[in-house]
Amino acid sequence: MTSPRRAPITLALACAALVSGLLAGTVGPVPTADAAGTPKPTATGPCAVGLTPSHLITAPVPSLATANARAVRAGGTATTRADGSSDRFTCLPESPVPLAAPTVAAEHVVGGPRLATTEVVSDRPAGVPAPPDTAHVSYVLADLDTGEILAAKNPHAWLLPASTLKTLTALVVIPALDPDRVVIGEEEDTAADGSRVGITVGGTYTVGDLLNGLILSSGNDAAYALARTYGGRPALLAAMNARAGSLGAWDTVAADPSGLDAPGQHSSAYDLALIARAVMSLPGYASRASLPVAMFPGGLVPASPTTKAGGKVVAPTASLTSGPPFQIDNHNQLLGVYPGVIGVKNGYTSKARNTYIGAVRLNGRTLLITTMGSPEPQAPSAVALLDWGFAYAAQLHPIGTLVADGSTPQPPELGGATASASPSTTSAEPWTGTGASSPDAAARAGATAAAANPIERVVGAALSQWWGGLPEAARWGLLGALALTLAATAWLGVRRWRRRARGVYQR
Repeated sequence: MTSPRRAPITLALACAALVSGLLAGTVGPVPTADAAGTPKPTATGPCAVGLTPSHLITAPVPSLATANARAVRAGGTATTRADGSSDRFTCLPESPVPLAAPTVAAEHVVGGPRLATTEVVSDRPAGVPAPPDTAHVSYVLADLDTGEILAAKNPHAWLLPASTLKTLTALVVIPALDPDRVVIGEEEDTAADGSRVGITVGGTYTVGDLLNGLILSSGNDAAYALARTYGGRPALLAAMNARAGSLGAWDTVAADPSGLDAPGQHSSAYDLALIARAVMSLPGYASRASLPVAMFPGGLVPASPTTKAGGKVVAPTASLTSGPPFQIDNHNQLLGVYPGVIGVKNGYTSKARNTYIGAVRLNGRTLLITTMGSPEPQAPSAVALLDWGFAYAAQLHPIGTLVADGSTPQPPELGGATASASPSTTSAEPWTGTGASSPDAAARAGATAAAANPIERVVGAALSQWWGGLPEAARWGLLGALALTLAATAWLGVRRWRRRARGVYQR
């Protein structure tokens, strides 16, 4: 029996052992089955530190027989069943943790009450397999034309959007700026972190050029140049948040027009689907999203000396000159690989991991997929979901809808004024592929923009973003340190109490 005097020490040692076991990966076995009970293959060896096992089931797809080959090419080990489906096992980086968010009652969830779940949800008849098991933290698979949602996983989780947020930037900028307007590159553009298309200080570009750099190359410098042209980053961010509200994208808070991680910034797979559906209705976006390549102005480069007849070298009259245009490539990894891809945007940061929005048109049907928090790029998991969707879309029943623009008030749990109108009963308008939303909708949304981002949400999201961005080992280490501190405090408290009981502090 443990002595009362040694109990605090024993507790501290137990906490230390628990933390050490967790950090070493010895506490709790790796799950061997998914949520549906499907057995997962066993790894041939343990994953390296910081990597977790992932299992992808590629469903049988009569119309797209190359899915298994794509899954194998993407890496890992794969086995194929007699029905044409396959398993793929690989080790992947740890997935991000969703940010802290208020709990919204099912009857207030935008898109329908079945989207309140954090699990995979679909409505399928007997004989139709479940959606493929993927490593995405969150996803939505929908019919772009009707707005019907066919499958989803944790669709309203708050996660970092990375560069998929550039779709919201484009949604605001394209209707507001003349594509032929000339923009001069400035230092604030070239100082952008992350991916850049190649703007130079003093270089001459049109808004159309910058949109190419934004959409194809995911240029953060292009995003900042467009923001400056719009009227400054604060003005553009205010318009972006108002536009998100008018769409019903109440999970979205924009804090950086490039999508780079910023305190308080977040979105959801559902919101990205709403934004993508709206931006793909703009010809200025849709025509660029499917371009495999484009030419971008060379900007200003150091001038080179010239050689005249007779071999005389003449110094340039100016230190800088316009460089030749260069080719930029579309970063959408499925474009040109998966048949029928028409858009829309990829994204990545170390905290957000891989995010993706894809639109694919095949055999008279257009599917929209949004994925967030994926430890692997859009292929092959997005491929598996698209294959499943095209194979069984005609047999699936919708589980929710992408709400119509301007139809959905903010849920009261997120700061909305009332709950009198239920967004779950609002049907989506068919997407025509042309036209843009009325600017009046964004103006009306401005009246509720202040309520959309109370300080509690912003501060809470920032703290959750910091915590979720820490490596798993660091999180356990902090928790262990806290446990040891509490144990040590309790131990010192007991010693102090015993000393007082003996009269040490009597005066």
